[in-house]
Amino acid sequence: MIKKVKEAIKKYRMLEPGDIVVVAVSGGPDSLALLKVLEMLSIEYRLTLIAAHLNHGLRLEADQEAQFVHEISKKMGIEFECKTVDINFLRKGTGKSIEDIGRDERYLFLNDVAKRHHAHKIALGHNLSDQVETVLINFLRGSGPGGLKGMLPVRDSLYIRPLLYINRTEILSFLEFHKIQFLRDRSNTEDIYLRNRIRHLLIPELKAKYNPKLDEKLSIMAEIMRVEDDYMETLIGKILSEWGSEPDNNDEVRIRISELRKYHEAVQKRIIKNILRRSTPNSQGMGYAHIKAVQDLAYSNDPSGHLNLPYNAVVRREYDFLFFSRGIRFEGDIVKKKCDQIFYEVTLPGSVNIAELGKRMIFDLIKPPVQIKSSEKNTVYMDYDKILLPMIIRTGKPGDSIQLLGMKGTKKIKSYFIDGKIPLNRRKDIPLLVDQESVIWITGMRISERVKITEKTRRILKVEIV
Repeated sequence: MIKKVKEAIKKYRMLEPGDIVVVAVSGGPDSLALLKVLEMLSIEYRLTLIAAHLNHGLRLEADQEAQFVHEISKKMGIEFECKTVDINFLRKGTGKSIEDIGRDERYLFLNDVAKRHHAHKIALGHNLSDQVETVLINFLRGSGPGGLKGMLPVRDSLYIRPLLYINRTEILSFLEFHKIQFLRDRSNTEDIYLRNRIRHLLIPELKAKYNPKLDEKLSIMAEIMRVEDDYMETLIGKILSEWGSEPDNNDEVRIRISELRKYHEAVQKRIIKNILRRSTPNSQGMGYAHIKAVQDLAYSNDPSGHLNLPYNAVVRREYDFLFFSRGIRFEGDIVKKKCDQIFYEVTLPGSVNIAELGKRMIFDLIKPPVQIKSSEKNTVYMDYDKILLPMIIRTGKPGDSIQLLGMKGTKKIKSYFIDGKIPLNRRKDIPLLVDQESVIWITGMRISERVKITEKTRRILKVEIV
């Protein structure tokens, strides 16, 4: 295992002699294996290590876990840094899930420790098994190369993952050989989370019935995607630089459509994606539907038009130019031109900000029983196990239908709106919640019979619009 780690360090230039390295240590098997491996390599690479542990304050044993990591670090002669945060308190009012808040706080803490110690690298304990799970999650969500490349061995020349090509079985054998105890996170056994279901159910099924070398094959695919994605990003950066397509004083980018259309469709989409993601937090939030809408605008026979996109982003066309800007919303016949496309992927539990409508949709997983009030139009409860994940929040499209609560057959969404005498200009403000089979909620109105709660329901999805 040490040999494989050293090969990865060399191949991706993770470490340089004399580096100061902050090691993220939760107390689980992966992070303790990472700490031990780096401790064993510290003389060869002349490393200075700092073990960093964030106490999330979520479990009664959290303080004991922090003390456990402290003692392990002390035995290895490694400096220890710890911080305690109240994740539940920090989550209030944010609309984010506990997992999202926890991840944000971990990176803030690790960056702070690295800054105070003038560290060169931050080492994370993600392994090959984590990589396989990540790739499968992104695949199920319909990701492109950027998602299928999985986690990077080195990110931003700061974060390194020395164990990324070591599987979980190798890590456990390594810990047993060196007689290193570790902690187990009970939440990793709960199949309410998508990653856990993939780990415990999907991957064993794929290995047993389809490909016993799944880890190896998906790792190779992720590496191919990483290299090709890196090439595409380099190419797009070069093209935009040649075009001089940097934001001006008004934070606006302009590109010439005739120049855009000279390139392959894949390059066109990547150029549009690159510009759009500048308007989003953490360069995320613009999906395929948004990119395709901009491309359609560029190919339209109409020399003018505009798109109102998430995060207050606006794209407008003026003859041979596309203008990308933020903060100015356009009104007009957006629906007829298919210019206003709402499209958000749902992560459970968590929330989605629907920027176009100034609303937020909150998703929580709860256990029965629950009291349902007929007057609550903006809150619904569904049988979680009847939903075919992933879920999407989007505007309606031709052919959409729903099996209304209490009905045997299905009804077209368009017919439902007509029967309800809902004006055309209002329909764009009523997003649909859909799973992989059909519409399951016409927001603020009706849910699907298919996902209704029964006496057999074991897990409930609560969805609320605020």
